[in-house]
Amino acid sequence: MTSLFTDILLCLFDLYVMIPNNMETLRLLSSLVFLIILAGWVYRSWRALSELKQAPRLTCQDQEPRVGKVTVLIPAKNEEKNIGDCVQSLLPQLHDGDEILVINNCSQDKTEDILKSLGAQQIALGDLPTDPNIRLKYLNTPQTPGGWTGKNFALHLGIYYAGGDWLLFTDADTRHQPGSVTAAVAFAEKNGVDLLTLLPRCLADSFWEFLMQPCAMGYTGLWFPVQKINDPKSRVYFGNGQYMLIRKEHYQKMGGHASVKEAFLEDFALMKKTKKIGARGICAFGMDIYGTRMYDSYGSIWRGWRRIFLHGFEQKPLPLLRCALSVFFFSVFPFIAFICLLAKTTALSVPMVLTLAILGIMFATAWKAYSIVKAKKAYAFLHPFAALILFMILLDALQMAILKRPTHWR
Repeated sequence: MTSLFTDILLCLFDLYVMIPNNMETLRLLSSLVFLIILAGWVYRSWRALSELKQAPRLTCQDQEPRVGKVTVLIPAKNEEKNIGDCVQSLLPQLHDGDEILVINNCSQDKTEDILKSLGAQQIALGDLPTDPNIRLKYLNTPQTPGGWTGKNFALHLGIYYAGGDWLLFTDADTRHQPGSVTAAVAFAEKNGVDLLTLLPRCLADSFWEFLMQPCAMGYTGLWFPVQKINDPKSRVYFGNGQYMLIRKEHYQKMGGHASVKEAFLEDFALMKKTKKIGARGICAFGMDIYGTRMYDSYGSIWRGWRRIFLHGFEQKPLPLLRCALSVFFFSVFPFIAFICLLAKTTALSVPMVLTLAILGIMFATAWKAYSIVKAKKAYAFLHPFAALILFMILLDALQMAILKRPTHWR
């Protein structure tokens, strides 16, 4: 495929340089073709950045009082590296009547020991709801039965013990800013929101995370535009399970996690149900509210995003192919074309100027996207390499969709 695109551009270049100087009309026409191609790249970048500007943004500084009580539910499976920091970032934010419930889904590491060291009270499965004044609790689950994903089963069991008016579903790999819970609930109450899902800032600690996470997050935002997600008339839906704040009454009306028990992306499914029944679901920027370190290795990045894209596009081969080609054509091909043209000539021809302009637009857009998710902006200059890996992840998801291969939560 790389060879095909390269050959096309080189053929255009060869045709251009073969046009005699006295054929000005033909030269102008070919230049116009190149400018149309450039305009396509400009439009794409403008659309991506304009979508970002229109998205609601929450901050912890815009504090307003909230009314409802909150139950924070955290599913955890072998989260000894994360659970302590996550819980400790939330505990100081709790008001009277608020609570944190960790659902320990058959962990085989020190997750439970860490919870005990933080003073968490264990709830035995089948017990009556505990004293609401106890702020930190945890529940050990049995093995996940057939027909459920592990995360959905864990949250389904935990909800029985949730006493809050609002349910905040968040993951163990998240870190929450002081005042973030109140800011999110106050925003939802003020705007009549039934489901609020927030996009995070990028937390990373390795080369592959710095490289891949902003690229994958940026493209996800392009394919699932916030403006359309928030439009009740649009069929586009998206949810981020790292932060789902749901009004308890609305959650029960939807049928809870039992209604999406087999969904590997329960966050997408819950937002889809929200829009379908005419309730108000909102996606907003929460980079100032919380951050997440989703994956900590190359392998987990590959598997995690493959699962997200596979199920985000409902295991449909055509959308996955379209997205893979989009990544290659807009973020990989321009760099390959530049190298090929440079090997052929160093003259500033129309094709060379076009390619340089496209590269400039591409890197500027990547720089802006990396800054929005608060990642290291220097890695934006490695965007073509990150996009090449993302392209291959999408192809992997594509073959899984075609072959109908199963996926697993942990």
